[in-house]
Amino acid sequence: MTHLATLHLTRIPETDHEEESVEMTPTTVFSTPITTVETQSLSEKPSVMKRIVKNIQKKITNAVSSHIITQTIEEEKEGDSDQEHEGSDWSDEDEQLEAELIQVPEITNSIVQRVVDSNPLLEAFGNAKTSRNDNSSRFSKYTQLQFHLKYLGHASASCELAGSLCKTFLLEKSRVVNHNGGERTFHIFYQLLDAPEEYKTNLWSGLSGTNASSFKYVGQPPTDVIEGVTDGERWNEVYAGLNLLGVRGEKLATLMRTLCVILQLGNLVFDPDPSNDDASIISSTDELDKLCDILGVSSESISACLTSRTLVATKDTFTVPSNAAQAKVTCDALAKELYSATFDWLVQAINDSTCAEKNYIDAPTVEKFGIIGLLDIFGFESFEKNYFEQLLINHANERLQQKFTIDLFESMYEEYESEGIKLEQIQYQDNSIIIDLVEGRLGLIALLNEECLRPRGSDKAFVNKIYAHNRKGSPRNKETALRRENGFQRNEFAVEHYAGTVRYDAHNFVMKNNDAISPDVIACVARSSNELIASAFGPRVEENQATLVHQTVWTKFQSQLSLLMEDINKTTTRYIRCIVPNKEKQVLMTDLTYTVSQLHSAGVLSAVTISRSTFPNRMDIPVVVDRFSFLQSADSKLTQKSIPDMEHEMESDVASKLLGVSLRDMINSAKEDRSTPEEEIKMPFICGKTRVYFRSGVLEFLEAKRLMAFDQMATKIQCFVRCRSALQTHDILWNEREEKRVLERERINA
Repeated sequence: MTHLATLHLTRIPETDHEEESVEMTPTTVFSTPITTVETQSLSEKPSVMKRIVKNIQKKITNAVSSHIITQTIEEEKEGDSDQEHEGSDWSDEDEQLEAELIQVPEITNSIVQRVVDSNPLLEAFGNAKTSRNDNSSRFSKYTQLQFHLKYLGHASASCELAGSLCKTFLLEKSRVVNHNGGERTFHIFYQLLDAPEEYKTNLWSGLSGTNASSFKYVGQPPTDVIEGVTDGERWNEVYAGLNLLGVRGEKLATLMRTLCVILQLGNLVFDPDPSNDDASIISSTDELDKLCDILGVSSESISACLTSRTLVATKDTFTVPSNAAQAKVTCDALAKELYSATFDWLVQAINDSTCAEKNYIDAPTVEKFGIIGLLDIFGFESFEKNYFEQLLINHANERLQQKFTIDLFESMYEEYESEGIKLEQIQYQDNSIIIDLVEGRLGLIALLNEECLRPRGSDKAFVNKIYAHNRKGSPRNKETALRRENGFQRNEFAVEHYAGTVRYDAHNFVMKNNDAISPDVIACVARSSNELIASAFGPRVEENQATLVHQTVWTKFQSQLSLLMEDINKTTTRYIRCIVPNKEKQVLMTDLTYTVSQLHSAGVLSAVTISRSTFPNRMDIPVVVDRFSFLQSADSKLTQKSIPDMEHEMESDVASKLLGVSLRDMINSAKEDRSTPEEEIKMPFICGKTRVYFRSGVLEFLEAKRLMAFDQMATKIQCFVRCRSALQTHDILWNEREEKRVLERERINA
């Protein structure tokens, strides 16, 4: 463990602090919104990332500063001792020095400010309003915060945030062209359309006098206020954030005009060609002219690439017309691909402005930066209808759940081994069968890719293949996570995930996995006057000429996921589970059923099951002795003969003997129970080197016994107090009576 381990202070209160080590151990913090519906993630509150960065900065600075302060004060004390100075001689200069050391510097560095302000930009381009979350993150990201630790082990040690890198995946591109009622597409479209009219007119004449209802991809929004802030106000934040990152002037105009191209694509109308029923035309000529103006490509080129496609067979080339439905699909595919390229461009611009390698002034002298990774990913999803997107999301969650389970076991084994406790075999829910079903040689990915290569590959053929190769009881699969129930349609299948069985509709699986755009379309938009579009699609023209086979969506995602898991496996991980308390998005209200279902989907319940199968409760030995030692005097059964003199024994032996006698009744009752085999009777507790580990229910039994002992002790105290009180009252009354007798005798004698 190194000084970088102080980064762990953001998640756990205790860390090792070794001054001599300089090896850097990266840390990853998982943020997984775990629920069967859309949930709130780290990036869905503008202030969350800011708080994370500030807290990390404060914690690290405090940890380093505390070491400096301690060392400085000790040196001052030594100096005072040598010069025989009293503590009251602390000078004003010393007080000023102490104040400077203790003061935590504010985040004023421009790089840090860029890191903080980049999050609202990712929210604007990657978040959207859904039926259950007004600011739902529709992509996943892995943010690496880069830290420079300087002069480790010296009095002048310091730490500062040097930059950040962001990797994104699983952007919900389909939301660009379609969203359900009551929902919205990505925030940036509404923010741009709610920008000042003068800016819109200067950007592109086609935006003059327009609003959200002017564009079909956007439509009339259910609301223009997200988390209490209007789209117009958000636009000002986005504009300022982009300027801070260096995206200004013509560069900013190019980015926004790319969004205008996407908006305009949605307004194109395709109708059947009157001269050919199998062909189509763009009937909305005015909208086409506007698209040509903003894209910088002729109307003939756009019409040709959207309403027809070129097929190459051996040495011959054919131009095949597309019907109206096919042309619309091609247009939507282009819009989705343009937005994906725009999002990737934005992420790259953010990384160029925030990464330590390009922006940190001391980067050339830093051999390696310390890393804290923040993984913000979709949680497990299960809706009434589940499609290709849900299967990819749940695939990622299966891999993360496997990582979580391994980490849980490793931490348990390491702890028990350090305590000298032999851990018995643990039964747990293993999801390797599910991962094999997805990633295996004849798994879902391989079979879907095979179907995508076939000239007439179909969704139904894919479903038939997965049932044929993965049915339960086959030579390859004695056990499988694939399920098929009565009432399933021909293109439906189910997978028994760790969080529950999910029923998938394979409609458009092949098309979505291919996600291929016609080479004609790529060649057309690559000639655009928009630099962003031309630079994104230009290299793809050469790629299409070099190869006829492209990577499918699922294959690319699997590669990204594998690289992500490699990065995560190099780090020390911490997990944050984001739970939505109710569906109504109300404060101070918790729906218990809804919350428990999310915990189940998160795999938290399975983790609790693993913990309870061993020793779910633990307590430091001194605490055990202090907490339960008085039971020997409270319980009449625990006499001094039962527990010998333990004054000179080790605390672990004392705790073992105390608990052995205190739990004697529990052990004897288990032995007397003939229904329980003797070999299955286990000790209710085990003493390690520093802690005592209790099996399920044992600590509760001891606490109940402790409360009963308190009750008995309280009864004895009350008995003693009442006895003393009664005796005092009796003495008072007796003395008063005697005084009266004396007075009476004196009166009689007188």
